[in-house]
Order: sequence, then structure tokens, then C-alpha cells
Amino acid sequence: MEVELDDGRRETLRRELFELLHGVRKSGSISGACRSIGVTLKTGISWLREAEGKLGLKLVERSRGGKGGGGAELTEEGARLLVAYLSAMSVQRPGFTGSLIEEVFSARNRLFGRVTSILRGDVVSLVEAEIEAPQKVKAVVTTQALDSLGLSEGSNVVLVVKATDVMLLATGRTGRRSGQADRS
Repeated sequence: MEVELDDGRRETLRRELFELLHGVRKSGSISGACRSIGVTLKTGISWLREAEGKLGLKLVERSRGGKGGGGAELTEEGARLLVAYLSAMSVQRPGFTGSLIEEVFSARNRLFGRVTSILRGDVVSLVEAEIEAPQKVKAVVTTQALDSLGLSEGSNVVLVVKATDVMLLATGRTGRRSGQADRS
């Protein structure tokens, strides 16, 4: 896979490197990442060294073992490279976006829609998207995020819903107050 660097250089990196970076993000270790993609630790480290040499960037910060064990995490540059790869893949492979959201953000509730209106504010903005006529969903986002996403009316979007509490109201049972027993 070819990547373009900030200085305009283009470098070719093996696709497996991105799987390795993704594995490091998920497992917190290079050895765990290597196991998950089926390569030896020696091979994984070789891929990292090769890429870091080509790019002139450190992609993974490693800590040696010891009492608490070793570990690894992506550097800021490694994380940016991985996100760029995942974004590119979501354009090339249908269905990849859903997998990306589930893997990276652990959110499975996705709604696909189209932006119908934007109420822009200085700090936050309100984006309304139609998910299925006539259903609409509103999301409050920072205006900075709105600009970064390049959203405008008519933009296609994926709304990711992540909630820890869900409230339900059973139809036909209104009028009871919280705490009253159901005597049916």
C-alpha cells in the first residue's frame, strides 16, 4: 500500500503492517498482535523496523517486560497512519465501515442517513439527518468536528449510537407513576 508523507514523499508499505498496527492497538502488545495475524514475533518486529526506517517515524512505543510485563502502544504517528489506512479501506471495500466501527469504537448500533439540516453555532452545531422517511435523528457535534467532517446538507452519514441506558415506555400503560406495582 502506498502512503504519501507530509513532506510529499511516497512510500510503499506492506498491507500486513496495518493489520499488525491494528493488532497492537487492540492487544496492547506486539506479540499479541503477531499471534492475531499469524506471524512470528521476529517477523512482526522486522515489518515495524522496515516501515519506521522508510518513514523516518516511530510507529509503536515498546516497553520491555518485567514485573508487570511488557507492552506496546501506537505512537501518535502510528495511530494517524492506521486511521488513514482504515479510512481508505472503508472507501474501497463495501461493509468495511461497519466492521471498522465495531472494532475500533465498540459500537454496533449504526444508522445510515443523509444530512437534512445543520444549525451552526460558534462552539457546537446541531446536525439533523433523515434515516428512513419520515424518521429523523439529531446530533450535537462541535463546530470544529462539523468542519473536519466537511458535512453539508445532502451529505451521507453513518450515525453511531452508543448508550449505556435505554428507557422504554410500554404503550397502553400510561398513567402509572414510577414505583407503582403492575397489578395485571
